[in-house]
Amino acid sequence: MEEKELIYAILKRIELDKPVNQEDIGLEAAAYAAIMEELVDSRMVENISFTRSGSGVVTVKTNGLKMTRRGHDFILLKESGRI
Repeated sequence: MEEKELIYAILKRIELDKPVNQEDIGLEAAAYAAIMEELVDSRMVENISFTRSGSGVVTVKTNGLKMTRRGHDFILLKESGRI
């Protein structure tokens, strides 16, 4: 799935109050951590924490996950065909 499609799918799950964990999204751990970091870095979501172990494993915690105005705008742009 293309990155923009994946971001849209995750944001829609958040909007609909559905779980946004690795199993529900269907990604491997590293890919899931990377896309969630992208969402935080682009300020589309907040209240996500990342824990990195010495072996490079990243744990993503989404308790209290919240979509920002920028995330809502992304959904509107995607649904209107501008993205």
